Parts: sequence; structure tokens; C-alpha cells
Amino acid sequence: MRSIVKRDAQYAVDHCGADWYEQAYKCAKGYMEDNSLSRSELIDQLIYEGYSPEQAIYGVDRVFR
Repeated sequence: MRSIVKRDAQYAVDHCGADWYEQAYKCAKGYMEDNSLSRSELIDQLIYEGYSPEQAIYGVDRVFR
């Protein structure tokens, strides 16, 4: 079995067809079902999870509408 290198993994993430903005929203929504986080705490958590700052802000903005 061939080991996956970071380059290959990044290529897969970039080309899998996922809508990472929508995924950030779903992730943020899930966090808020189980926790009471401030807007900035939730953004920080999503960034920690690997979302870009833009994706995190988008997801959190949708949750806090």
C-alpha cells in the first residue's frame, strides 16, 4: 500500500467537489447545537478544524443570522 503524501492529500481535497463554505456552515451549526460559543470563538474553532478564515466567517455568519 502506498503512503499518502501531503501533496496527494491536498490535491484530493481541492478536487473532490466539496463545497467547503457549506461544510463550514454545517460544522458551525453542529457546534452550536452542543455548545454555547461566541461568534469569535466559533470562528476560531472552525479555523482550528482546518477551514479557511473566509469559510469560517461564512459558516458562522449563516448560523448567527
